[in-house]
Amino acid sequence: MALPQVLEEQRETKRLQWEEYVQLPPKGEHAEIVDGEVIPLAGASWRHQSVLGALYRLLTSDPQVQQSGKVMLAPFDVVVSREPLRVRQPDLFFIRSEKIREVAETDYLTRLEVPPDLVIEVVSPYDTVEQLNAKLRDYHALGVPEVWLVDLTPNHVFVLTREEEDWHWHQPVSGEEVIPSQQLSSLQIPAKAVFEG
Repeated sequence: MALPQVLEEQRETKRLQWEEYVQLPPKGEHAEIVDGEVIPLAGASWRHQSVLGALYRLLTSDPQVQQSGKVMLAPFDVVVSREPLRVRQPDLFFIRSEKIREVAETDYLTRLEVPPDLVIEVVSPYDTVEQLNAKLRDYHALGVPEVWLVDLTPNHVFVLTREEEDWHWHQPVSGEEVIPSQQLSSLQIPAKAVFEG
């Protein structure tokens, strides 16, 4: 058997199927699954984690968020599709309480199989356009209504809202400008508060 064929077969046998995935115990690993292939995610920078912590504090201290749902940090699996198996781990997501109650008892939930109401990704200089676009396609296919892309380089927050065919990109906000969330309309978070955290 030729070496390329052997390598191809080995690669195919490593692909994780839904039945295998659901049998795995939660490990808390920062990894995503794209078409059955487990892709470990690189460790985050100090700045990435600082911004993520600020976002988490800002969201969880808001009364509307506290009353209406739950904010979760990575690593927590969000299933995009079972076949082919695609699983993403957003940096942070918000999901309404009623949506969670429909799915399962939250204390025992090890993965999310419904679309979060808001996904937040902190974009680092090492993220490629292809990687970012692949995540956005998956979130759109899943039915996520709103995504925030938090760009560390110019300190901008981009809000994307889901339309039938693609994402609608709103003007980026920075400084004192308030992040315009449609899913959490009462939020009054100025962009600079995210980056000063």
